[in-house]
Amino acid sequence: MHPAAPASIAAPAAARHRRAPAARSSHGFAISGVAIPRARGAAEGTLLVLLFLTVYFSSIVTVDIFYSVFFVILLGYGVVRGLKLERTNMLLIFFLVVYNLGGLISYQLFIDFEWSREFVIGTAFVATTAIFYCLLMNENTLARLQVMRRALMIAAFQCAALGIIGWVNLGGLGEYFSMYGRASGTFRDPNVFGPFLVLPALYLLWDLINGGRWLFIKAIMYVVVMLGVFLSFSRGAWGSIVLGTVITMALAYRNSPDDRVRRRILAGMFVTAIAVTLILVVALSIDTVREMFQDRFVLQKDYDSGPSGRFGNQKRAIVELLDMPFGHGPNRFGLFYEVNPHNVYIMAFSSYGWLGGMTFLGYIAATVYVGARTALLRTPFQPHAILVFAALLPHILQGLQIDTDRWRHLFLLYGLCWGLAGAARSWMVLNRRTPAGLSKDKA
Repeated sequence: MHPAAPASIAAPAAARHRRAPAARSSHGFAISGVAIPRARGAAEGTLLVLLFLTVYFSSIVTVDIFYSVFFVILLGYGVVRGLKLERTNMLLIFFLVVYNLGGLISYQLFIDFEWSREFVIGTAFVATTAIFYCLLMNENTLARLQVMRRALMIAAFQCAALGIIGWVNLGGLGEYFSMYGRASGTFRDPNVFGPFLVLPALYLLWDLINGGRWLFIKAIMYVVVMLGVFLSFSRGAWGSIVLGTVITMALAYRNSPDDRVRRRILAGMFVTAIAVTLILVVALSIDTVREMFQDRFVLQKDYDSGPSGRFGNQKRAIVELLDMPFGHGPNRFGLFYEVNPHNVYIMAFSSYGWLGGMTFLGYIAATVYVGARTALLRTPFQPHAILVFAALLPHILQGLQIDTDRWRHLFLLYGLCWGLAGAARSWMVLNRRTPAGLSKDKA
C-alpha cells in the first residue's frame, strides 16, 4: 500500500506532470522515472517575472522600498492565482506564527514604544516572506528555483561589483558603496552584505564544477562575488563561505552517481583552493587590505571582552531573562545594555519572551533537521537542497555572534529550505519512493 498523493499533486496528473525516463535538475544528478510538477501559461510566466524582480531587488537594501513593493505585488498575485499547501509546510507556518504571537504578547507592555512597533512589524514581514517562498515550491518547483537562482547570481554579481568599486572609491563612490573601510555594496551593513553573497557564490561554484554553458562568464562572476565577500571584511561571511563550500563539496561528493563526477568534484576543489589562495596573496600585498585583514581576522575584538563587552552583556542578560517571562520587550535590549546582544537567540528571548524564545529554538532545530534530511534525499531538487542547506547552516551558526533576526536573504533561505522539503516529499509520494530507497537509487 502506498499513501495517496496530496492535494497539491492530485489528478488529473497528466495535465500537471511530465513523466520521462530521466530528469535532471540544473547541473544536478540524473533521477530516473520521475514526474515533475509543472505549470504553464501566461499566468505562470507573469509570476516568474515578478519572482525574478522580487529576488533581485532583495539585494538593494539602501533603497528597500523596491523589494517591499515587488514582494507585496508578488504575494497578491500568488494568492489570487492560488497557492498550494503541503503537509510539510504546516510546521514552518506553526513556528513562525507562534513566534510572532510571542512578540505581540510582549509588545502589549510597550505598545507606545516606537522601536518595538517597528520591530514587530518588520519581523512579521520577513516571516511572511519565508512562508510565501515556501509555498511557491509546491508547484513548478524546478522552474521557480531556476528563476530565483538566476536572480540571486545577477544580483550578487552587481552588488559585489559595486562593493568593490566603493571600496577602491572609484569616481568618489566610496561613500555610497562602502562603510568603515569595508565594502558594503547596496547594503547598509558590510556584515549583511558579505553573508548575502554566500548562496549565489555556492550556486556559481556548483555550475563551474558541474559544467554547462557560459562557464567563462560564470568564472568571472564567481571571482567578483568572492572578492566582494573578502572585502566586506566580515568574519561571519568569511566563515560562512568556507563552511558552506565544505558542506557543498562533501554532500556533492557523497551523492555523486559515479566516480567520474567525484573526480571532477575533487579537481574543482583543488582548483578553487589554488585560485582563492592566489587572490588572497595578491590582495594581502596591498597595505590597506593587509591592515584591515589583520584587524578583522581575530576571534575576539576589544569590544567583545570585559564585563561590559558583548560577551559580558550576554552572560548577564541570560541570567536576567530567566526571571522575565515577557523579556525586555521587542527591540528594547539596548535600553538595558549599551548595545544589542549580537546573538539572535538571546534577542529572541529578550524581544519576544519565553514563548517566542523557546519557539525560535525549536524552529531552528527543526530547520536544521529538515534541511539536512532534504539535502541527503535523491530527488530532482537535491542540488538546490544541498546548496540551500550549505548556505543556511553557517547563517544559523552566525546567529550566535550577530543579530540576524530580520535579514531578508536569511528568511528566503528558511522558506526555500522548508519548501524544498515539501517538494521532495510530494515527489517521493508521487513516484512511490521512500527515503531509504532514494539513498540507494542509481540513475
